[in-house]
Amino acid sequence: MKKGVSIPISTLVILAISIVVMLAIIAWFMGAFTPSGKQMSTQQKFSMACRVWTVSNCAGNVPDSVCDAYNEMTGRTGECDNTIKDQVARACGCTPPFGLGESSSTSTSSSTTTTT
Repeated sequence: MKKGVSIPISTLVILAISIVVMLAIIAWFMGAFTPSGKQMSTQQKFSMACRVWTVSNCAGNVPDSVCDAYNEMTGRTGECDNTIKDQVARACGCTPPFGLGESSSTSTSSSTTTTT
């Protein structure tokens, strides 16, 4: 009775891992793990719209331009209701309540008195 060629299991495991690593390297150099040009442009559009709004310390409601840019970036369709506007504001780095025109950070100061 003839025996076939036998390959140890450890050799098969190493071969499978090396094939997966080679495919990942090929995908890396082909740009599969980087955002596309369209994704980058929508992220830039959202960043610019956010920057314009946050310069005013997030004063007023979330502007439509910011909400539209957020919808385009996330692929969401529909109107910008209050739930989405809260998500948009948080994505811009603003915290509620909006419309005060003041910075959300607070500072504390201490005063010392001296008596003579």
